[in-house]
Amino acid sequence: MHEFFRVKDDRNVARGHTSRNSNVLWSVPLRVFYGLVWFLEAFKKIVGDGKWFTPSTWFGEGSWFEGDSVFPWTWDYQSVTDAASGASEAADAASGASDAGADAAVEAGNTVFGLSYAYGEEPMAVIENSPEWFMNIMKTIMPNMEVAMFFQKMMVFIEIGIALCLMAGLFTWLVNGVTIVLVATFCLSGMFYWVNIWFVPVAFALMNGSGRAIGLDHWVIPWLQRTLGKWRYGRPKSLYGQK
Repeated sequence: MHEFFRVKDDRNVARGHTSRNSNVLWSVPLRVFYGLVWFLEAFKKIVGDGKWFTPSTWFGEGSWFEGDSVFPWTWDYQSVTDAASGASEAADAASGASDAGADAAVEAGNTVFGLSYAYGEEPMAVIENSPEWFMNIMKTIMPNMEVAMFFQKMMVFIEIGIALCLMAGLFTWLVNGVTIVLVATFCLSGMFYWVNIWFVPVAFALMNGSGRAIGLDHWVIPWLQRTLGKWRYGRPKSLYGQK
């Protein structure tokens, strides 16, 4: 910290480029907006095809709480179920899969690379097909559809927690680090588009202690530093010998 980030008068190996300090107040609008984006993305997975202001329609069709898992490595679970239900159904499923694959190939051919969405264009996924090694890891973690659905539902609440922490300015360094890991996971899953890749640089930018301004980190982080510092270094006190 002192050699690279807190040296005055540009007296470090980076000639002062790593020791610039600025007011984190300017990152507050970005932090709140970023949290709102995560909240809306998570809430859409709850509402599905329902109405946003009608709670009785939530958690139904189109939401991540209904039907089968959306993760690509869970397709094998569904194919096993179809095979067990009979040869005719398996054939229909294979035919449907072939049609879906052809449609996906056509759509993939129309995708356009871009870092922002343009009207009429089909955004390009960062990774079209999940790598085999990643799918094998995920299949080990989620060996069946029930476990996959549990993780899928839990992911929604994790995203809501991230959103609330960002908007409230709580544990912003840690939370933004988690968002980078999530984005990397979504990319490897073939579920993330280049037009949203700005999630990553924004997360890095907000790891500058943005929660210290108009956020709970203004009080929480100093308290943690004092408390954890006492655990690590002990509490200094005077000792007086017996006379």
